[in-house]
Amino acid sequence: MDIIEEYRGQSDQTICIVGTIILSTKICMVDGKFSLYEKDEILKTFPTNDPKKKETILDIIDKASKDKNDITYHAERIKKFIDPKHEKFLDFIVATLIKFAKADHHFDDKEKKLIFKVIDIFDDHKDFSLFEKIKKKLRFNKWKKI
Repeated sequence: MDIIEEYRGQSDQTICIVGTIILSTKICMVDGKFSLYEKDEILKTFPTNDPKKKETILDIIDKASKDKNDITYHAERIKKFIDPKHEKFLDFIVATLIKFAKADHHFDDKEKKLIFKVIDIFDDHKDFSLFEKIKKKLRFNKWKKI
C-alpha cells in the first residue's frame, strides 16, 4: 500500500508531515546509505515525547527507506492530497529537503536535481514563487561550497 494512502483521511498538516518524512528519507538515501545521524535529524525535526508518535515516525521512515517508488512519485501524491490553499505546506517540505540535503555537509548534485524535480511538481500552479527563488539561489551557489 502507498504510504501516503494510509493517511488519506487525515488533515493537510498530517499529510505534510508524513510527506516531509518520506521525501526527507528519500533525499538522505541518495548517496546509497541512510545513517543513524540522518534518522536522528529527521526525529529532531519532528520532536515528540509521545512514544506512540515517535514509533509512527520511525515506521514511516522505515517504510520510506524500503519503498521502491521514487521521490517524484511521492511528491505528486503529496501535492494531490494537500489542499491548494495550504501551499505553504509545500514550501515547508522543500525547505526541509534542502536542510536534509545539507545535513551531511555535502550538497550533492543528485540531491539538488531531486529537489528541483520536487519544486517543479509543487510549483506548477504558481507564478514567480519561493520555489523559483530557491532554484536561482541553488544555481548561483553552484560553485560555492554549501
